[in-house]
Amino acid sequence: MSEETDLLESNVMAVMKMNNWVKLILIAGITVSVTAVSIAEEWGTVMYARPNTLVREKRSMNSRIKGHLGKKQAVKADYLKDGWYAVFSLMEKDRNESKALGYVYKTRLYADTPKSIAATPDRENKRENGSKVSNQNLNIDVKNISFNLNKDGNESILIEFNRFYTPAISSIEGKEPRIVLDIENVSSFKEEWSVIKVEGEFIKQIRSSMDYKARKARIVLDLEPSKDYIFKPLFGVRENIYSLQISEYEKKQETQ
Repeated sequence: MSEETDLLESNVMAVMKMNNWVKLILIAGITVSVTAVSIAEEWGTVMYARPNTLVREKRSMNSRIKGHLGKKQAVKADYLKDGWYAVFSLMEKDRNESKALGYVYKTRLYADTPKSIAATPDRENKRENGSKVSNQNLNIDVKNISFNLNKDGNESILIEFNRFYTPAISSIEGKEPRIVLDIENVSSFKEEWSVIKVEGEFIKQIRSSMDYKARKARIVLDLEPSKDYIFKPLFGVRENIYSLQISEYEKKQETQ
C-alpha cells in the first residue's frame, strides 16, 4: 500500500435531523454503516456487502484499494460495467459516477435484506485471489482506546487495532445523543474500558461493553446534548489506529 493510502479519509456528508433536538452530522465514507435504507434516492440499487469486501479505485483487481465495506453494509450500486459496480453512500443524491466511493466486483454485493445474506464459512474465509484465510487472521484485537483533545478544539476517540479495521458507525439523536461504534470478531478487549471519563466539551464519557459469546464489542460516546455535531472517521494504515473526530456543527456550513 502506497503512502498515498496511508490515511483513509471519508468525504461524504450526511445530515440527520430529528425535530428540534440535537443534530448529528456524519462525514462518512466507505466505513460507515447506514441502517436507514429508506433514505436512498430512487436511482441505483440498495445492495449489501459480503464480509471483507474491498473497494477499488478502478474496475480492476489490480487497481489501488481505497478501503473496504463491512459485513452487510448497505450502499447504492449503479453503473454496472465489466462486472463491476460503482458504489455510493446511501445519502448521495446526485447520480454522478465521479461521486462514487469506488468500485466493487458484482459478486461481492447482494440486492437483498442483510438478514438473508448468509455466506458459507468457505466463502467468507477466502481472499479475492481464491486463497483461504484462517479464522485467526480475521480476529480483531482492540489494543487501546483513548481520548484526545486536539489543538483546533475538536475532540477524538482513538482505537488501536491489530490490523486494518473500521467499526460500523451509527448515531442516536435526541435529548441524550450518542455515537455507537460496533466491532465484530473481537478476540481481545479490556474490562477497564467499560467507562472512560473524559474532560471534553463535546464528549461527556466513553462507555464500552463486550459480548463474549457473540464476540462483539460496542463503544458508545455520550455527547453533550446542547450542541450539534459533525463526526468524521479516519484511519492511519501504518499504525492501525482508527480515529473518530468530533467537532461542533455551525449553521453557516449549510450555506457553503
